Amino acid sequence: MTVQATERPIAKPYLGPGFNWANPLLILIGLTVLGWSANGTGFSLTIPFEANNVKSVSRFVSGLFPPALTADFLRHLLQLTIETIQISVLGTFVAVVLGALLTIPAMRQRGEDVSRSSLGTAHWLLQWSGYYASRSVLNLLRAVPELVWALIFVVAVGLGPFPGVLALAAHSTGILGKLYAELFESVDQRLVEAGRSTGATNLAVLLFVRLPSMLPVLLSYTLFRWECNMRAATLLGFVGAGGLGSQLTISMKLFQYHEVLTIVLAIMFLVVLVDIVGQVVRSRILDARAITCVPALFEA
Repeated sequence: MTVQATERPIAKPYLGPGFNWANPLLILIGLTVLGWSANGTGFSLTIPFEANNVKSVSRFVSGLFPPALTADFLRHLLQLTIETIQISVLGTFVAVVLGALLTIPAMRQRGEDVSRSSLGTAHWLLQWSGYYASRSVLNLLRAVPELVWALIFVVAVGLGPFPGVLALAAHSTGILGKLYAELFESVDQRLVEAGRSTGATNLAVLLFVRLPSMLPVLLSYTLFRWECNMRAATLLGFVGAGGLGSQLTISMKLFQYHEVLTIVLAIMFLVVLVDIVGQVVRSRILDARAITCVPALFEA
């Protein structure tokens, strides 16, 4: 009995990935857009080092020292620092509340239990109308910067810290509402379907399934937004919305650069303080061992 030898296919040498004309085309388009942007903005690496510009910068830097450390100015600066903290805290709190309320209709529901056939045409249309309406509101709030909101609210309610609170709350509501909705949408669909199989409503699934699953990330994003609001609150004073920015504007207009340095140091202190507070909260509240007790709290 003879065994016939089977011919093995000759292995072709690996020549690497094939050439794709789309890659150099994309690089060329990117470089063209970059050059077009540089030309349109007058970008230059030599202008900052011209003699007149160097002299102006040197005069500004020399005017920063020594910083203003008089008792009256430091007392006034302390009041403005406290006001800035209050603006950021209250603005963030209002944004969390409003963002959470807008998150409920802004979530895209999936699954057979929320289909048109199971909900009925009227309920289905109402759900999707609320979805697009809430998403449009969040987009509008997020699209307008804090300074523009501050200008609007200064005209509406007058000068002071209150329009600053409203400005931060309006802009942050758009950001947090979108983040919350997308985080809740990213929860494992198997957990959501398991919750719905018990007969729970969408609100119950949100409170008992989605929220406990995403609570660490939600807290982290909220703390980060508070850090951003603290920095933004220092600038709202440029349009009369209170905080350290109001004194910074006055000092810059009066060429009191030594006061500007003191204000900048105060802003740096606030940023470092918020960063430390955020780290402490994350290490204690967002610790995985601490989060394990959250589902039990919701079940109680």
